[in-house]
Amino acid sequence: MNQKMIESSYLHCKQLCKDASTTFFSSFSALEYEKRCAVHAVYALCRWVDDIVDGDVEPLVVETKELLQATLERDIIIKNIHFGKQPANSEKIYIHRLMALVSIRNNLQRASEGKINSKDPLVFVALQDVFARYPIRLQDFETIIEGMEDDLFTLRYNTWDDLRAYCYKVASAVGLILIEIYGYEDRAARLHAIDFGIQMQMINVLRDVNVDYESGRIYLPVEVLASHNLKVSDLANTNLAKNTSWKAFISEYFDVVRTHQESARHLFDYLDPRSRVQPKIMSDAYSLIFHQIIRSSGDVFTTPLKLTFYGKISLWVKINYLKVKAKIAPNMS
Repeated sequence: MNQKMIESSYLHCKQLCKDASTTFFSSFSALEYEKRCAVHAVYALCRWVDDIVDGDVEPLVVETKELLQATLERDIIIKNIHFGKQPANSEKIYIHRLMALVSIRNNLQRASEGKINSKDPLVFVALQDVFARYPIRLQDFETIIEGMEDDLFTLRYNTWDDLRAYCYKVASAVGLILIEIYGYEDRAARLHAIDFGIQMQMINVLRDVNVDYESGRIYLPVEVLASHNLKVSDLANTNLAKNTSWKAFISEYFDVVRTHQESARHLFDYLDPRSRVQPKIMSDAYSLIFHQIIRSSGDVFTTPLKLTFYGKISLWVKINYLKVKAKIAPNMS
């Protein structure tokens, strides 16, 4: 692969990241150039698969006999995993999206083996270079794809452990990839990266309760809801936040998030000053949303939960402060 093609692929990934989230895109700028390009490639892939499953983009898949066979084989596997559960969409849409995920899984395998060529999508050209530069595990990418496959079905998560398992797939696995790019010396960093992803995704789940419910996705643990005398159908009640049962549930939810946050904070200790800026900004952004939910006494039903203008300004100031501080601080020996 020539260098010009690789550079073009990274620019493509950079634009995809910028279009997806200006706040996080700004945080990436704290990283050294090569690490920043690698992170862009990882996030571009994550954004792509998420958009496919959510139906935000139409998967462009070149169907071949081999790809169709692989898709049908994968279909059998995941329908056995989710026995008794139905796809969230029609069988035609489900198979089409699954085929796109199978194609992406195949290309990730090829990227890890250095077999991507100039005819392949640019994201994989960039990721092939990332695999060559950093000790990233293909397994972690495959775990992300498995989480996306879960979202093709109308699933319910019964317990905290069920929710944690889902969060691990769609968030912790991303963190495990990123810390291989950031670099670390103690493998304990991986344990804290797992908790980092879980707490972020649990905050996502709370923030998006309304949207997820309307799309038939319930991530809140059903058995825990029931232990507080709450049914899934209660989530349609915009006044639920005033209910004492919801207050009790949300208090327990907050405690679980805080437990993972406590472990997640230790991740920064294992990263050099410059590399820790990017995850620190992500953590701060989600903490702002989490504290907003706490201040509203768990009302995630009536007010859109997103960073306020002043919250974004605060983060922008912090990003630039931490970038300057990281550049003058000595790296860990």
